[in-house]
Amino acid sequence: MKKIIIYGALLFSIASCKKGFLDINENPNSSTSASPELVLPNALNVTAARQINQFTFINAWMGYWCQSGSYAISTTSINDTYQQTTGSGEGLWGNIYNNLEDYNYIEKQANAAGKPFYEAAAKIMKAYDCEQLIDMFGDVPYTEALQGVDNLRPKYDDAQTIYESLVTNINDAITLLQRADAIQTGGNTLVSGYVVTNASSSNNYWIQFANTLKLRLLMRQSNMPGRESYIQGEIANIIANGMDFIETDAGVNPGYINSAGKQNPFYGFNYNTSLGYTNDFWRANQYSIQFFEDNGDPRDRLLYSAQTGDPLAPPYQGNILGIPGLVSSKSSAFGPGVLRSVSQPAIILSAAESYFLQAEATIRGWLNSGADEKAQELYEKGVKASFNTLSAGDASAFLSSGDPDYDWTTATTFDKKLALIIRQKWAAMNMVTPFEAWCDYRRLGLPADMALSQSPYVDVRAIPVRILYPQSEYNTNAANVPDQSVQAHHTDKIFWMP
Repeated sequence: MKKIIIYGALLFSIASCKKGFLDINENPNSSTSASPELVLPNALNVTAARQINQFTFINAWMGYWCQSGSYAISTTSINDTYQQTTGSGEGLWGNIYNNLEDYNYIEKQANAAGKPFYEAAAKIMKAYDCEQLIDMFGDVPYTEALQGVDNLRPKYDDAQTIYESLVTNINDAITLLQRADAIQTGGNTLVSGYVVTNASSSNNYWIQFANTLKLRLLMRQSNMPGRESYIQGEIANIIANGMDFIETDAGVNPGYINSAGKQNPFYGFNYNTSLGYTNDFWRANQYSIQFFEDNGDPRDRLLYSAQTGDPLAPPYQGNILGIPGLVSSKSSAFGPGVLRSVSQPAIILSAAESYFLQAEATIRGWLNSGADEKAQELYEKGVKASFNTLSAGDASAFLSSGDPDYDWTTATTFDKKLALIIRQKWAAMNMVTPFEAWCDYRRLGLPADMALSQSPYVDVRAIPVRILYPQSEYNTNAANVPDQSVQAHHTDKIFWMP
């Protein structure tokens, strides 16, 4: 079985790749097949690496990152001009479909070998990948995808129909995980926080992960007319399985070590094992710094490091997207809360997101009977979970401070409660899973004061609503790939967008 691991390390484009230490091509005996137990950790590692290393442009769009003032302003970069070509999403498209091929292989091999745990895990992770694919590109090949030479020109399926299929597949995966013979027999799969789940507890955690991923899929559709009954019915199915949602960060750690190509993906993106800190391109965005500093929130000191190059600037200093160096010639790099060690887990779905999803579902009346006190509890757990992920201490004082950016009691209407949840969800996704912040912004327009790029070269001064289909599809699957205008990344919304 020949596969290449693609770790996106985007600087000026989305496309980039290199081989990793779990590449199953490294077998010196040139094995043509591998067991699900061996392939799953590798596939999970590729998924985890994508969340930061290929979504760097989203970190820029959502006010988390900005390019260093040491670099010239780009006239065409997707990071700050928002401009796209059919080459912009090529690396992401290939990465996700390669990753899906791994999960598809695991699913088929596990089914044939009678290994329901691995079949279920593959189904869940295929849903994870497909959701991101749809949330970027819209309609994509699905029912005819992953067939190799048997179908080189797969049709494109309706995005909403695929979403419904993903929910069904998650339900099927949960049923498999509930079987007595669903046993994890290989190495690490998901890790719960910093704790590796053992074989006896991994099934329950995978079900909680599946429930949370399913809730994310459902909440994406929250603003769509006519979907309330469907969403409520599927949430009722989650409640019925009795396993609830994740309460600790769901991560991946196949055994990261301090060696080139074997580090935690985010750590490896920023550090060289022999030279030390090497990432001089990405720095703090002033939008994030300003939010945390204005509120006395300690998370900025963990997300970012103190800058030392400009004695006239504050210790925590960001740049303005599109015109780096405008505020200061120096700016903060990434901090100790996100760069703990080379062996830290790579988060793919955080506890904070889990709680914020539940809080939103509750204020909408779809969970917990819409009880306001339960919504407040879940919201506050989300903030505390974010603090915990970064080791930022106790968030309790912020939650009772009367500050409208933190204190639930200041939110007296549905709109204010929703804005508060999404504001803190945005804060929690910083350098964890930034993709979710972009989806919330497109779905809800929140945070409402999101800073836009100030580059003089923006095509439209608005955060793009999608990624353009890659040129490879127009070259090889022209009869099926949808036509898009040159401005489609600003005009052609994903199906769940209002």
